[in-house]
Amino acid sequence: MTTRLIVKSLPSNCTEASLRSFFKKYGTLSDCTLKYTKEGKFRKFAFVGFDSEENAKKALQETNQSYMGSSRLHVEECKPFGDANKPRAWSQYSKDSSAYKRKHGNEKQNEQDDGDATKSSEPSKKKEKVDPEYREFLEAQGVKDREKTKVTAENLIENDDLVKLLLEGITGDTKLSLLFTGLPSSIKQKNLKEWLSPVRIKAMKIVTNDTTAAAFVTFNRPPDVRRVLQRNQEYIGGYRLTISKVKPEEEELDNQGQEEVEAVSRESEEAKIREQILETGRLFVRNLPFTTKEEDLHFLFKKFGEIAETQVIVDKKTGMCKGFAIVDFVFPESAVAAYSSSDGKIFKGRMLHIIPGSEKREKNDKEKAVANEKTSYKKEKMAKLKANAGKTHSWNALFLGPNAIADTLAEKLGVEKGELLNSESGESAAVRLALAETRLVRETREFFLVNGVCLDAFSRPAAKRSDTVIITKNLPAGVEVEELERMFGKFGDVEKVLMPPEGGISAIVVMNNAVDAKKAFKALAYSRFRTQPLYLEWAPGDVFGEEKKAEASENVESENNQEPEPKTKKKKKTYEEKKAEKRKQKEEEEVEDVDMEETQSSSIDVKLEEEEEKKPGEAEDAEEEETLEPGATVFVKNLSFETTDENLAKLFGKKYRIKSAQVSKKLNPADPGKSLSMGFGFVQFYTQEEAQRAIKELQGELLNGHCLELKISNRELVDKEALKRKTVTATGQGKCTKLLVRNIPFQASIREIESLFSSFGEVKSIRIPRKVGTRDQHRGFGFVDFISVQEAKRAFEALVHSTHIYGRRLVLEWAKNDDSVEEMREKTAEKFSGGRVANRKQKKRMEAIEKDLAVIDDD
Repeated sequence: MTTRLIVKSLPSNCTEASLRSFFKKYGTLSDCTLKYTKEGKFRKFAFVGFDSEENAKKALQETNQSYMGSSRLHVEECKPFGDANKPRAWSQYSKDSSAYKRKHGNEKQNEQDDGDATKSSEPSKKKEKVDPEYREFLEAQGVKDREKTKVTAENLIENDDLVKLLLEGITGDTKLSLLFTGLPSSIKQKNLKEWLSPVRIKAMKIVTNDTTAAAFVTFNRPPDVRRVLQRNQEYIGGYRLTISKVKPEEEELDNQGQEEVEAVSRESEEAKIREQILETGRLFVRNLPFTTKEEDLHFLFKKFGEIAETQVIVDKKTGMCKGFAIVDFVFPESAVAAYSSSDGKIFKGRMLHIIPGSEKREKNDKEKAVANEKTSYKKEKMAKLKANAGKTHSWNALFLGPNAIADTLAEKLGVEKGELLNSESGESAAVRLALAETRLVRETREFFLVNGVCLDAFSRPAAKRSDTVIITKNLPAGVEVEELERMFGKFGDVEKVLMPPEGGISAIVVMNNAVDAKKAFKALAYSRFRTQPLYLEWAPGDVFGEEKKAEASENVESENNQEPEPKTKKKKKTYEEKKAEKRKQKEEEEVEDVDMEETQSSSIDVKLEEEEEKKPGEAEDAEEEETLEPGATVFVKNLSFETTDENLAKLFGKKYRIKSAQVSKKLNPADPGKSLSMGFGFVQFYTQEEAQRAIKELQGELLNGHCLELKISNRELVDKEALKRKTVTATGQGKCTKLLVRNIPFQASIREIESLFSSFGEVKSIRIPRKVGTRDQHRGFGFVDFISVQEAKRAFEALVHSTHIYGRRLVLEWAKNDDSVEEMREKTAEKFSGGRVANRKQKKRMEAIEKDLAVIDDD
């Protein structure tokens, strides 16, 4: 089912507005086109396009054989170009129809018979009687009498000679040229131009003899040619003109020959188009819906190959697509495949038209000269960073250089930079800068939260980046909002700029459309702003919480279907919401901690009750799934390329219990939508014994005509949850007072780390492991233990976001609690006894020995 419909048998007074109002109740319309003839006559059918197949299907079912006014509509699905099921054209206005060929095939014969028609009309002219007074009036006006201008054989011969003389030396395409015969011999180019106005002339050639003249006129456009042809048999200076097209020198071919020539010309055009696409690898896509986005085109064309760039041309005023775009492929062969299959295809109710795209414009001479000049390593590095600015992201929106930190805080406190860095107590300058950065980060975070920015979006990996929101980092001191608006306003309209009123370390700039945002990003990334480089980065797609709202609505719908659980909802709150609630009073924080402990204990009790209610069979399966023995994966080699996961699982699942069977695959370069087998796979068993038994029994087994080669795989079992990136909200504190501090710079001392953390509470102990064989150099991480839970929490909340010391950002996590004596005993017992798996094997052996002893006693 396509998204484009053809509506037939429309009323003669139908308009585009009335047709849109008739179909708009079924969904959003992407196209509505009524068809007319060249003369402007309505052909009583139209094309209607919808944005989705569901809306088009609904409209087809409900409007077919329905009435619009007094006309019964016939609604059908519109087929794309080249479709074998497309019905044959039958209208006299369609070039492919036989009715059109019958109508237009006799035009040339009619033109040839014009001379005979004039001869046959002469007797009727002779019979006409002309009033002598009217004849005198015509002579006074300079108009010759029709009886005097009789067409004779001599006149025809003279006209043919003039035309031959006129066409001498004229070669090339004459589609936009016309022949004027019957002109007065005294005609001049100026007189003919005035007679043809307002139509403009490209070129003119006039040939005269004693009695008449002929002219060869070339025009600029086909509409001008059609307009002049309508003035055939009109008068100029008392002479009747004959206007005709230029006949080709070669004889006219038959209809079959013409069709063959047209087919050859089409094939040659297609070959030329493919050659152009192979040179550039770019496609110019036209007739797109106005709601088209880059993601839609990327999804449409990605199946043909890797896409280098997709650019949708956007109207700056409306922010909507103008109807055309440029798609650049990495490999030109992929672009040819996309052109062959997508040209004429229906996309969101419109029929795509694809032509070759021109190459990118080369750099100017000045830019080339600058690019060819030898530059320093620093300049080359900055040029590479600027070129790759939009491809990399770190999500650290609160970054600020040490120089900007000192300038900003010194300006706020009204002191000099030297007084801020030098301390009478001997405190390190690195620690003072880190504390100053922590204060600025806290103020900036509070401002962003008040203005609706979702800061959790910067703490987790984002699947999608915004194309209009730019993060501006490393701002110098004293920057104002108006200055940023002027700087970004050069490239387009700026919707808003978010920056703390007293001057901040970072700002968020929102542009009106993606085109202006890309221009601004490309021009300003890593450019010098005052005395330091400006760092730009595309913000996450949910920086203002759009995706979060959608998830919240989905969660509300799912919670409506389930039983209410008020206690567990508190655990789903974000870190920012918890901070806002707990920031008022310390007593409320202690109460909330108690509530969280109760909810955790209650949730554990609920889980235990649910496990007790489970069936014994289900409990056994759960245990088996949790205890996958190492070395229970079998590597299967020499697989047929036609073997699938189901075939492999069916072979091993007949005799053994397997958890999974997977054939390794790779992308198919010829068809990226499909994958190719790599000829090997893996089968995961639950126990090592079953894997070894399967290798012995199924070694050399035939599967799809191939003998299998089996052996134990060296691949380790990896927990997928362990590979996920940790977030700030995912780390729970509980009653922990110890912090794990990572990424400590090697030049930082224990005294500096203690001075930094003691600003938030009394530190109980600091332990930073050292490298083996060295006395002074540590390993880059350490543990900081506070006396109380509240002090540890205060230090974590202040330093976890963006605190740098000696240029390195500190990474904080809650350390695991120390093991108790009983837990240490259990670990020691498992270590020396072999663990649970070894205990199970030992029990099975003991049972087997007991059975053997029982048999011996019976004997």
